[in-house]
Amino acid sequence: MASQEPVRRDQFDHLEQRVTRLEDTVESESRLRAAMDLDQASLTTRLDAQDRLLRALSVTQSDHTSRLTRLEAGQQRLEAGHQRLEASQQRLEAGQQRLEASQQRLEERSQVLEERSHVLEGRSLELERVVGYVREGIDTILVLLRESE
Repeated sequence: MASQEPVRRDQFDHLEQRVTRLEDTVESESRLRAAMDLDQASLTTRLDAQDRLLRALSVTQSDHTSRLTRLEAGQQRLEAGHQRLEASQQRLEAGQQRLEASQQRLEERSQVLEERSHVLEGRSLELERVVGYVREGIDTILVLLRESE
């Protein structure tokens, strides 16, 4: 029996070494799993943060798209209004040319009337008064045109 005891003792020592190595391995792997859990938690936190950022970016992008749509619609309305103003301005300029032509004709008639003033002096005064009204009208139109610009 004495000879078996050293063999058992060697086996026991060998088993104890194996158990110690296994415990060390388990402890090392446990630390690695804990580190992996921390890494995974960190990645999860980062992914959650990125997900929140993407959602916030989506909301911001939707808001910007909505604003751009409103701005484009406003720009289209402004362009249409600008075209209407240009058309109105052209009509006013044509009207002004007609008024200037009328004024020119009135001035020519006024000269003719002045030549006949000794006969028609009373009528001439009346016509000059009318010309004054026309000039006031033209001035009023010009003032209105300037104010509308």
